Amino acid sequence: MKKAYIASLSIVLALMGIVFLAAPATYLGTLGLQIGDPSALNMIRSFGGFYLGFAALLVFLARRNPGADLAVVAAVLAMAGLLVGRSVGLIADGAPDQSIFASAAVELVFGVWGTAILAKDRASRT
Repeated sequence: MKKAYIASLSIVLALMGIVFLAAPATYLGTLGLQIGDPSALNMIRSFGGFYLGFAALLVFLARRNPGADLAVVAAVLAMAGLLVGRSVGLIADGAPDQSIFASAAVELVFGVWGTAILAKDRASRT
């Protein structure tokens, strides 16, 4: 179950990373945004690089027996962080485009799935 979780999340992160790196303006266009400022585009591309790097880290850790547990913990914390950021944005900035809620739903699914894996592991150790 851990390997399927990590593989699934790594694929999603890698795909998002590629989109952010290769076509940030196109991605932003799907949200109804038109940004041509090089600094803003650079910020989006940097998140693309982060997503690719994080996906690579998860895969690297998953290939090592004790590392798979750490990969799940790191993934759950990352998903929780993204959800906290989205929640702060919702409170501070108001309701975003509906596609942002789709991203939040994906993050919530991976967060809950990873938490369930950790809970099951903990229960089996006691």
